[in-house]
Amino acid sequence: MWLLLVLVAAPAGAGTMGLIVSGDPAKQPVIETTLEPWLKKAGYDVRLRVLEQKEVDKIVDCFILTDQACAESTVAGAGVAGLLFVMVEVKRDTRSQKDEVKLTGWLFSADGKALVAQSVYCRDCRNDTLGPTAEDLARALFSQSATGAGRIAVSTTPPGARVSVDGAPVGATPIEHGLRAGPHVVDVTLDGFHPVRRDVDVGKDKTVALELTMTPADQPLPGAKRGPLPYVVLVGGVALAGAGVTLYLMDQDCEAGGPCDVPNTQETFRNSAPLGVGLAAAGAVAIGVGAYLTLKAPKSPSGSASRAPAAVPVGWVTPGGGGVGVSTRF
Repeated sequence: MWLLLVLVAAPAGAGTMGLIVSGDPAKQPVIETTLEPWLKKAGYDVRLRVLEQKEVDKIVDCFILTDQACAESTVAGAGVAGLLFVMVEVKRDTRSQKDEVKLTGWLFSADGKALVAQSVYCRDCRNDTLGPTAEDLARALFSQSATGAGRIAVSTTPPGARVSVDGAPVGATPIEHGLRAGPHVVDVTLDGFHPVRRDVDVGKDKTVALELTMTPADQPLPGAKRGPLPYVVLVGGVALAGAGVTLYLMDQDCEAGGPCDVPNTQETFRNSAPLGVGLAAAGAVAIGVGAYLTLKAPKSPSGSASRAPAAVPVGWVTPGGGGVGVSTRF
């Protein structure tokens, strides 16, 4: 009841509210006959045909582009206190023979500025359920407008990036879009570039400007930190090479006539030189790979929510051989 009183009192005497319904022609009359009396109860003088058809087509084109701003000049010329544009989209399920109807509403102010946008769905939709769904849409739009609305203006270099607000696509850059006042999450994506996410707080009657430079996907993000892998490989290579050199230096060969050349009396001797040479060679290769990764590998984004546990390469030598490994904590 409180919400109804706000809606009735706020627009009283505010002038004419234009109502334009487009999309599926079979559903348009249901939306018009539902929203016209609803708006009148809210205190508006409702006009269904405030624009010529070519101007309505212009707004529809803007809807296809999901760009509210491109419709503002057209709406501004309507000479009304506000305009409610509703697009009706019907998706037919051929198996169940049921309709899913999506209603998208754009609410504009007297000067043509886009205030808010909202979509609602009517599943297994019939005329008796489509009307209440249209009322839900109008109630949501005017409720958001009553609590205050602002705008975001997003531009990118290069342009043409896709913009979503709170998970819903709103168009491509450069773009301006009306939103209810409060916090929102803006996602910007462009093929071949790193995605960008920004948390914004839109103030009433304020515009939040986002000017973004997109980073190519094959380049590190500015301010990012490198992942641990290049350093693990590099330090592991050093450990391998050190273990190989140690094994090579420890090598003891049994010479003919020497103290070990007496059957069943000599101590056990092992030829560790081949293993040492192999480990040293593997270490040299790992050092080269680690150096390359350190210089060339892309960085991981800084400030990530979780980090990999630290991994420390280790090596060891025993009288019978040696080895290398990685010590980490789980």
